[in-house]
Amino acid sequence: MTAKQTLPDPHTLGLQALAWLASDEERLVRFLNLSGLTPRGLRATATQPESLGAVLDYLLAWEPLLISFSEELGVAPEIIAHTRQRLPGAPLLN
Repeated sequence: MTAKQTLPDPHTLGLQALAWLASDEERLVRFLNLSGLTPRGLRATATQPESLGAVLDYLLAWEPLLISFSEELGVAPEIIAHTRQRLPGAPLLN
């Protein structure tokens, strides 16, 4: 990432990621199964910073999913990783 690149708003990016997951039933079901959330639970926590961070963590944990999301959004995967750092519960980057 260069110094001139601006990171997106982390809450907006998390919501975009959640909407992207929800736009495909197979992706959403996999996320719900792995996270242990129900659709109702997901709606209840969707705007909490920790939950949005968890959505980004989910994308960052599986490269094919991350690449697909980043291509659709037009944002480099590295930008997503750096933006994730601005939400609570982020793992440390090496």
